[in-house]
Amino acid sequence: MLEFWKAMKKQRFEEEVKKIEHEISRSKRFNYSFGIFVVDISNNAPKGISALMPGKTLSFHLMKKYIRGYDKLFGPFFRRYYIILPQSDRNGINAFKQRIHRLAKEYKWGDLSIGEALYDEDGENPQALLDAAISRLSSLNNPG
Repeated sequence: MLEFWKAMKKQRFEEEVKKIEHEISRSKRFNYSFGIFVVDISNNAPKGISALMPGKTLSFHLMKKYIRGYDKLFGPFFRRYYIILPQSDRNGINAFKQRIHRLAKEYKWGDLSIGEALYDEDGENPQALLDAAISRLSSLNNPG
């Protein structure tokens, strides 16, 4: 059973890496930086009630209306979401992180931990960016 979960996690992680690789190639082509967010949702977050979204946090999925149309929100995978913010600098990703914390509190999304990374300042490949974002996970109650 453990091998099954490891294989599932590896396969899913490969999908995130491919999406980040695509964004890196776009970033190089158009000469811009972009941000990556890793958002962990605690087990006490309210669960969705929609048959179309079983097990997903309904209110967090509604966050799509609070991000730009070309930002990419994908997940969940074990209550973890990934967000790519094209054409963002350090100030932009810091402002986005503060806005997510504020919205989480206002809409009672539960305890979120958010980590961020900026291409190419925090890494130049998908694994380095994900590692940087994961290492910076901080909770709503301790927004580091």
